[in-house]
Amino acid sequence: MGKEDFPRLLREWREANGLSQAALAARIGIKGTQIYSYEKGIKTPSVETREKLIRETGIDAADIPCGRCRHEVEDRPLTEEEQRFATEHYGCVLHYIRSRKLNFEDYYEVLVFAYLRAVQIWFEREAARKYSFTTIAYRKMAYGVMGERRARRLRPITVSIDDVIPNTDGMTYGETLCDPRDCVRT
Repeated sequence: MGKEDFPRLLREWREANGLSQAALAARIGIKGTQIYSYEKGIKTPSVETREKLIRETGIDAADIPCGRCRHEVEDRPLTEEEQRFATEHYGCVLHYIRSRKLNFEDYYEVLVFAYLRAVQIWFEREAARKYSFTTIAYRKMAYGVMGERRARRLRPITVSIDDVIPNTDGMTYGETLCDPRDCVRT
């Protein structure tokens, strides 16, 4: 068996247990349409959904593909052939940075990892080769930039109690704090 058998395995397990797609989806906390997509091979489960499916159905983890499973491929070193290819095409990373007017220090690491993932995809997936490698690399790098920007938006802003509060006459955050013994509770 393999990941390509997952749609059939899921459908067979669900039917053998007398569950509708909606009922299975409800049991694992996802939309019913997702089960349909998995059984048709249209989509693959996220990391979280994959884990829930493993627990609920008992289908072997090796048989369940994962749309965003970082551990499946990304945590392995590049093969020698992939390394040579990555070196030959490395210029597209620099071109992407320049063409998108990105700050090198802010995005280089994100883009390099996305680029290396594109190299892996290029060698792993025959279907990817119907596109140019640059198309695959640019798409992965664009997703990398989007993910980094999203993470930055969600990252909490921290301040020091010694920082000056904007639009004040030099008042610090620390000056707004009071000794608990002096604070009046309302």
